[in-house]
Amino acid sequence: MRFKLFILLAVSFVLSNKLHAQSQGNLEGSINLGLASFQTDYGERGDIRSSLTGNIGFAVGGSLYLNFFNKDPLYGSDPNWSQRHLKLKLEGSYLRANLEHFIDTDVRKYMKGRASVINFGGILEYHPFVIPDYIPEKERKTSPYLGIGVMGGYSMPTEKDSGLLQAYQPYTDKDGEAQIPVITDSFFTYSLVLSTGIRYKLDDASAIMLDMRWQYFDSDYIDGLSPNPALVKNIHNDWLYYLNVGYVINFGSESRGTTWWFRKHRR
Repeated sequence: MRFKLFILLAVSFVLSNKLHAQSQGNLEGSINLGLASFQTDYGERGDIRSSLTGNIGFAVGGSLYLNFFNKDPLYGSDPNWSQRHLKLKLEGSYLRANLEHFIDTDVRKYMKGRASVINFGGILEYHPFVIPDYIPEKERKTSPYLGIGVMGGYSMPTEKDSGLLQAYQPYTDKDGEAQIPVITDSFFTYSLVLSTGIRYKLDDASAIMLDMRWQYFDSDYIDGLSPNPALVKNIHNDWLYYLNVGYVINFGSESRGTTWWFRKHRR
């Protein structure tokens, strides 16, 4: 598994270097830190500790941004729509949270566990206003955005203290298929990501960003649990939302801030 991850990261690094060599200064990188709130089969629907304040873990990751202009616009033609409004973000992250039920009734009360996920994928960001990468410093520095993307994930759930019971015992579903409610084997999955956030340009070479995200997994076993739906209401796959901040560095930014196009379209 570690070897596969190494190969994937190495290929990504080589591709990014090739893109950087062909594109004068349109590559950015960031380091991200945040908090992740896991929405799983732990807890009780509608309970504030289960859905908002509890089961919160941490998130750490890094991103590589590919802008859509293919050379420094200081020497190029007018940027088109995609160059002015879109960024492609390639991201890797690690998220983990300790999980518990937060309730003192029924068969679930003794169970605790942990969800851990390694993510890698891409997000397309749409900036409604012109991306300020090349705007002179006295111009606008903020850039809100919306994003949509797909992540591949490697989930590593754990479970302990399972004084549990009927809802988490193997059962047969309505189609006669045998089901196992507790599985703690690691596995690959994927997820849909929707995000929104804002960037603030510090100078020509750096920025900070605040990102809020909703991530929906193609699995109900991110937490290791999928209880008997006849005993415990279980209608969604696992999902999470998280808030993170990042520091963005622009590689090759020596010619920023004085393009002809932005002079012509100065607000």
